[in-house]
Amino acid sequence: MSELDILMLQSQNVQGTGMYQVALAFSIWVAFRVSNITGEKHNDNVIAKIAATGFGLSTLFFFNMTYAFWSWNMTSTGYRLFELQKSGTEISAIAQSFVENIGATSTVPEFSMIPSDPIALVLTVSIFVMIMFPIWGPKK
Repeated sequence: MSELDILMLQSQNVQGTGMYQVALAFSIWVAFRVSNITGEKHNDNVIAKIAATGFGLSTLFFFNMTYAFWSWNMTSTGYRLFELQKSGTEISAIAQSFVENIGATSTVPEFSMIPSDPIALVLTVSIFVMIMFPIWGPKK
């Protein structure tokens, strides 16, 4: 694989992940609406609360997975560029900078659903609270 092939693969991965992210941003908005309506109008209906919780948690799971794929794609690109350079192929200064910023090594990146970025973790927990609190939180 050449540097251009690696960067084209990364571009395709980022585009696919971005399309999922747009759809999931809408789904999270729907989950917010569902949780608010369930909390306001169906707060005594346990089945509605369980259904709203299931929808919200499922949406949040796939939102988190999309971020996990994006993160894994970035570290995989760094790994591929590192391996290309290690094989003796000259890589551009931009690719070298990418490898250094990602912190790529000869260790194959592992996929993880746990966000490595603390900001992503804060975002995920915030969305979780914003979905669950209207459903299960105390009422006025």
